[in-house]
Parts: sequence; C-alpha cells; structure tokens
Amino acid sequence: MLRFLLILFFGLVFNANFSQAFMPSYLDGDEYFKCIRATNNYNNCADEQARERLNTVKKQYRTILTNPNILGWHKNISDNTATLRDMYESWTAFRNRLCSLSNKAAKYLEPLIDEKIGCNSYYIAHHQDHLNSIILLLTKNVPQKKGQFDYLKIYDHDDEYEECMKGKDTSKCLDEELKRSSKGIKNLYKTLLEDDFVGKWNNGPDLKNGNYRDMYDSWIAYRNRMCSLSVWAYQVGYGKSGVGLNQCLQFFNREKLETLQNLLMSASSALDDEYDEDFDDDGGEAEGKTIKPLERRFDEKQNKEDALEPDEKAEPLIKKAEPKKQAPEKKVNVPSWAK
Repeated sequence: MLRFLLILFFGLVFNANFSQAFMPSYLDGDEYFKCIRATNNYNNCADEQARERLNTVKKQYRTILTNPNILGWHKNISDNTATLRDMYESWTAFRNRLCSLSNKAAKYLEPLIDEKIGCNSYYIAHHQDHLNSIILLLTKNVPQKKGQFDYLKIYDHDDEYEECMKGKDTSKCLDEELKRSSKGIKNLYKTLLEDDFVGKWNNGPDLKNGNYRDMYDSWIAYRNRMCSLSVWAYQVGYGKSGVGLNQCLQFFNREKLETLQNLLMSASSALDDEYDEDFDDDGGEAEGKTIKPLERRFDEKQNKEDALEPDEKAEPLIKKAEPKKQAPEKKVNVPSWAK
C-alpha cells in the first residue's frame, strides 16, 4: 500500500507540473496549446516553445545592451558586451548541466514531457522573466513605489535570520544568512556527489573536478553578473535606495537551495529501493558523460576565490557597481550570440 501511495503521489505531482517537480509550469500560451491540439505531441510542442523563448532571451540581451542607461554599469560598451556575454554563456552552461542532472534524478517518474525539455523550458522562461524585470527598471517603466515591483523578493528567511532581526540590524542578519545559505549549497553538492543514484553523474573523482564543479562554477558566474546588473538596474529605476547586493545574492541562493533539495529528494526517494531490480542503475555515469568539460573562460577575478571544496568559507561578494557618467555611444555592435 505504501509503495502504491508513493507512486501515485509522485505521479500526480510530476504530471500536474508536466516535468519539473515543485516548480511552476511555464508551458502555456495560445501557440503551445494550439500545437497540442493539432499534434498531441507534448515533447515537440514544449521544445518548440522553449526555442521561441530562447530567441526572445537573446533579443532581451540586445535590448539591455543598447539601452543608454547601461553605460553607467561598466566603463564602456565593450565591457558591458563582454560581461553580458559571460552572463549568457555561464547561464547556458549552468542550465545545461542542471537539466542533465534533473533528467537523471527523475528517471523513474516518467513525466508527461521529457525531463530535459521540461527543465529547459522552465529555466529559459524563468530567465526571460528576470531579464524583462531588468529592462523595465532600465527604462524606468516600473511602479513609483518600490514595494509594488515584484523582483528579487526574499520570500522565506531562515529561523536564525528571524532571531537575529530582534536586534534590528538588517544588514548583519542578511550577511549571516547569506553565509549560511552558501554553505548549505556546497553541502548539498557534496551530498549529491555521495548519492548512489546521481553520484557518478559527476564524471570525475571529487567536487574539484567534473560536472558538479562545472555546474557550481557556471552558476556562481551567472549569479554574480546577474546581481551586479540587477543592482545597477534598481539604481536606475529607483535611485540608490533600490536594492542591496546581499539581498540579490540571497534571492538566488534561496532559489538554488530549493532546486538542489528537490533534486536530492527525487534522486533519494524511497522508490529507489522498490525499483532496484528494474533499473540498470549506473549512478548517472552515462548521463554525465554526455556533457563536455567546462571551458573556464569566464572564471575571472570575481570568481577566482570561489571553489567547491569541503569546509570552505563562503564565497566573497562582488563589489557594488559605482555610477559612472558617460555620453551614450551612437553605434552599438551587437555580438552574434545576442542576435
């Protein structure tokens, strides 16, 4: 009976959300449902929608790059172009690795839509939402009151933060929570590596080498650049009282913690014991070998002290971008990846 209830529960959860457990479904829109009615092919329709949204994401990068207000973010167009390129490429590297791991973790759940397609669909649409918020901030097309703009909200503080806040030192409490969440993320990576079901997905001997380190490094690079841009955009939209860097970093940390916890829950479910004889389980080794090792071109100064090692201190924070006055350049050369 217990086995039946567990199978029923996980089947309902995954089919209700198509693919991503505990995540909102981004599979919507008239074109998507029109495709389903015409073909009844969920995989093709979801993949088609993901590709369309990825093209939109590239256009959003171009829109951000050509906004005159972006010139205050870095020194010039070239620096902005390079940083946005790194942000896009690190986001792509992180997303590809995460969806590969998610595909392995959800192996026995048989979701309605192929796990890799569903995972990519979610993260592309999620990134699209974030970039749209940044565009609204840069164009100052946001509500007059900052509290009415729903972006980078820390929706759930931990118990230690709530206890700390009795002393009313918000900055100190948030800094301590950020360190705790950073440590928690690294601990979850270690736990995933040690898990029988997804441990060999790493395709390497430890956390210093292989897919887990590449996924972590690319996420750090993406998060740091995204928060640097988000903080600057908030300054454009709302002035210096916009949003703090630690608040943005903690927003992404909380999201990352939940994602890793959900992956571990899927990989380590009690259903594994029931299906040991049904699966030729290689611990994710075959899936992990499909990913090329990461070229660390974007592993620059702000990330060089970050490493996924046991008992390491929390990663250092990037410095807050200082406003710089500079006249807009007339001509902007948009890089090929943003077209």
